[in-house]
Amino acid sequence: MNAMTDDFPSPAELSPAEQVVYQMIYEAADMGLPCPVNIDFEVAVGFESCSMGPKTVHRLETKGLIEVERFANRYRRIRVVATGRWTAFDPRQKTFEPHVPKGSKAIKADAGGTYRINTRGARNVQP
Repeated sequence: MNAMTDDFPSPAELSPAEQVVYQMIYEAADMGLPCPVNIDFEVAVGFESCSMGPKTVHRLETKGLIEVERFANRYRRIRVVATGRWTAFDPRQKTFEPHVPKGSKAIKADAGGTYRINTRGARNVQP
């Protein structure tokens, strides 16, 4: 068996779309590449809705297979839990401030860059 097979969840655990997206994320992290963008997932799977890419990533995150680090300018970095490897930062990324969901209130606590996010279910983000 190769490393990919050992780290890949069984087909019974994932839908076909989740398998494709997980494999894309796995390969990007393994090669040290930036995380694929939503349109890449949507084209690879054949989704017709632009919301299905991020929804599939969220399902993988909910299942505990990946950890997603989101940034203010809508870029993200993903860690494959099975290997501990992260996708690379996107070269176009200019800020590393955390993403603040719409409708929430972010308060910059101090000049050191500590943010407190006030939204239901959110947590304090420390750099």
